Amino acid sequence: MTSSEVREIYQNQSDQLILSGSAKILISHFGAFPQDLVTSIASNAESLLFSKGIDKGLVKRVFSILIEGLQNIRIHGQKDEANRQLGFLILSEQEDCFNIALANVIDPLDFERVDKYIEQINNYSQEELKDTYMDVLTNEFISHKGGAGLGFITTRIKSGHPLKHSYYALADGNLLFTFKIRLEK
Repeated sequence: MTSSEVREIYQNQSDQLILSGSAKILISHFGAFPQDLVTSIASNAESLLFSKGIDKGLVKRVFSILIEGLQNIRIHGQKDEANRQLGFLILSEQEDCFNIALANVIDPLDFERVDKYIEQINNYSQEELKDTYMDVLTNEFISHKGGAGLGFITTRIKSGHPLKHSYYALADGNLLFTFKIRLEK
């Protein structure tokens, strides 16, 4: 994997937001996401939104989704040639909503499992989402990387929308997984 490919995709997505004129980028980061940076980004986003007078409930939902997404990048991302888990985050604001775009590199062997899981939970009703969430909690399944599969479910519940995701093939055979979440104001 080359970091330049991931950087180019990040830059293209940032440029599209800027050129659209309908969105303002509030927080943006490309690179590795060590734990202290994850904490700092989430705290800064929370402070920024409170300073804008955003409803406390919405700020908590944005904060929770940011933590879930950034931890996913930090824990599950494939490492590059410099042993980094590269990814990106773009938190943007439109007149009626906030958008969160997250991306990390995944092994193509994980593609089908992740893709099917997201499609499955996108088709769930709110009740099915809550039941699945409780089922995962009570069964305490933990993957080899430490995840229980709750991040996508939590994000789907808190956003109230299906999860948008896509993949970009990278030269080294890995995939860049991009994940977009919309939260209405």
